[in-house]
Amino acid sequence: MNIAILRPFVNRTTAVMLLAAGAGLMAAWSAQKYISDKVADVEAQARVPQAERVVAAHNLAAGTRLQASDLAVRSFPATVVSSDSVLPQDYDTLEGGILQTALQAGDTFVDAHVKHQSYSAFSTQLIKGRRAITMPVDAINSVSGLLQPGDLIDLYVSFEYQRRHITAPLLQGVLVLATGTSTGNDDQDNPDPSEWSQSDLDTGYSTVTLDAAPEDAVKLVAARQGGTITAVLRNPQDAGASTKATRGDLATLLGVNRPPPTPPQRRASVLYGNQAIRSVPKLAAPRSGTPQATGVFDLPYSPALTSSWRYDQLAETLPTNDEMFMYDPDSVQLSTGQETQ
Repeated sequence: MNIAILRPFVNRTTAVMLLAAGAGLMAAWSAQKYISDKVADVEAQARVPQAERVVAAHNLAAGTRLQASDLAVRSFPATVVSSDSVLPQDYDTLEGGILQTALQAGDTFVDAHVKHQSYSAFSTQLIKGRRAITMPVDAINSVSGLLQPGDLIDLYVSFEYQRRHITAPLLQGVLVLATGTSTGNDDQDNPDPSEWSQSDLDTGYSTVTLDAAPEDAVKLVAARQGGTITAVLRNPQDAGASTKATRGDLATLLGVNRPPPTPPQRRASVLYGNQAIRSVPKLAAPRSGTPQATGVFDLPYSPALTSSWRYDQLAETLPTNDEMFMYDPDSVQLSTGQETQ
C-alpha cells in the first residue's frame, strides 16, 4: 500500500480524535463549573438567615380545636416570614384554640388564624346589687326554646288560692342573661352537643339564667315551689307594666259562667173577708243577655320593671327626634335631618 495515500487518512483520524478529546475536556470543565456553581449557590443559601415558624402538620379544617399533633416546625428565610407568625417556643399558645380558617399542610400559623377561649367569671358581668338566678326549662315555659341572651320577658305565675285558680304577673321586664351556657358572648365556650340532655335537644338549652334583684329572686324561688311559671316575650323598647290578672276557672275567664235559671215561684191567693181577691205580681227573672263577670281584674299596685336599668341603657342608644332617619323623595336617599346639598 502506498504510504502517501494513508497519510491524509491518518491526519484526518488524528484531527477527529483531537476534536473529540477537546470536546470531552470542555464537557468535563462545564460539568465541574456547573457543580461548583451549584455548590456555591447552596452555600450562599445556607448563609441566608433562617427562621423557624409553626406550620400545619397536615390539612386542617376551620373549627378544629388544635392539638400538639396538628402542629409542626419549618424553617423559612428570615426575610420572607410574616411578622405575626407563631414562633416555635410559642406553639403552646395554639393548643386548645379554635382554628378560624382552613389551612393546608405546611401553611404558617399567624395570630389571626386562632381564636382563644376566655373563661372569665360570669358573676363579673352582673351589675352591683343584682343577682343571677338559673331556672330549669322544665320549671319555666321558655317560649318553645326561642329565648336568647339579651331578651326581655314577663313572668306570669298560676296558682291556687282559696280554691280558686289565679294567674297574675310575677315579674315584668326581666333580662335573660343566658340560655344554657350561652351568654351571647362569642368567647364563651359551649358544651359538646354529644353531651346534651334530652331537654337540650328539644330546646337547645336546659336552663335559663335571669337578671333579678334579691327580692325578685326570692319571689321566683317561691313561685317555682308553689305554682307554674310562664315566660312571655316582650319588645325591648316596651317600658310599660301590665296590672291585669285573672281569677276563677276558664268559664269565668270567658264570661260564660251564667247561673242556672231560677224556677218561677207560685204564690197562693190570699182571701180576705172584706176585700176582693188580689194577685201578687211575680218577680221578673234575669234577662239572658245580662253580661257576666269575666274574671279579669287589676292588681292593687303597679308593678315595677325588674331589669329597669336595661331600659335606661336602651333609651341612651335610641336616636332623638332630630336624629331620626327621614326619607327625602327629592334626593332619593336617607338623611338625618339635614337637606341634601
